[in-house]
Amino acid sequence: MKLRLFCVPLLMAAALLAQPRAEGRRGAAAGDFSQHLEDMLTKFLALNATQQNQVHTILADAQVQSQGSAAQLKTLRASLRDAIKSNDTAKIDALTMQISQLQQPLEATRSKAAAQIYAVLTPDQQTKLGDGLGMLMGGGFGPGMRHGGPLQH
Repeated sequence: MKLRLFCVPLLMAAALLAQPRAEGRRGAAAGDFSQHLEDMLTKFLALNATQQNQVHTILADAQVQSQGSAAQLKTLRASLRDAIKSNDTAKIDALTMQISQLQQPLEATRSKAAAQIYAVLTPDQQTKLGDGLGMLMGGGFGPGMRHGGPLQH
């Protein structure tokens, strides 16, 4: 169960961060996602100014590290859609292998950024975050997070 609580937000973050830098949802640029995550963390965890600056730097560095792979993923996913439409199973196998190889370093980058953010939190903030580590990677609130905090075990 704990693995699912961690993996679902992680996969959501992977999908969101792999989106191209263009006009996105609700008219905002996809690059604004880092700012949205920063704002969400600041509000939820009551980050002080120093922590906000550290989180901003961590997210900016992760975004720079992810840009090349995100562009490649966009191209591969377009090719995958074409392979699906043409029922080209050999090409589907090859493309999904290429996609998975690109997703691994993206996942590692997001996880390292989450670890760095977690390290700048106070013990009280870490407690408030609880098992909601997906939030650090852009996955938003996990089960129980919307109504006053993490699940209590």
